[in-house]
Amino acid sequence: MSEDDFDDDAELVAELDEALASEDAPEDCMQLSELDGFLTGLAVAPQAVDPEEWLAWVWGEGFADKKLEAHVAEMVMDHYARIVEDLDEGYGVDPLLWENPDGSADAADWADGFMAAVDLRPEDWLPILDDDAARLHLVPILALACDAEGNPLLQLPEADFKRIADDVETLIPKAVEEIHAYWRARNPA
Repeated sequence: MSEDDFDDDAELVAELDEALASEDAPEDCMQLSELDGFLTGLAVAPQAVDPEEWLAWVWGEGFADKKLEAHVAEMVMDHYARIVEDLDEGYGVDPLLWENPDGSADAADWADGFMAAVDLRPEDWLPILDDDAARLHLVPILALACDAEGNPLLQLPEADFKRIADDVETLIPKAVEEIHAYWRARNPA
């Protein structure tokens, strides 16, 4: 990636974050970290999902201003394309995570977004879940994600959860790369 690409990515992410957090966005609209996890989950999914299907998951009922919605959709697609390209070119991912008051990274929303992508086609993900070794790649994501009632998807001892939460900036990118490699080995292009 060139320096110009990084600046463009930073500008895109900043504008996308602003649009998703604006009062013009639908109430149930994903915020940036959750969206980034969702798009990453789609990028490493075993089967492609049509954007017409998954864009509705990003903002529910949609924007009242359809011109703004089209612009946000374009930014979302650009961000998704950059995630796919980075993975395909071996750059990995740099998840967009919230920051806790103490300065540590908070990956809960990101993990929830990733699992929302899995929920689009759960049957497609069964091979990785049925593989004793490969399903371990999902542990950091499952440990941080919650169900609709706010309960963790994966119950871990507190010490194990803390180790994962304290090292999300390393564990999440590694997990994504391993999941991506798993599906590529099963479905070579």
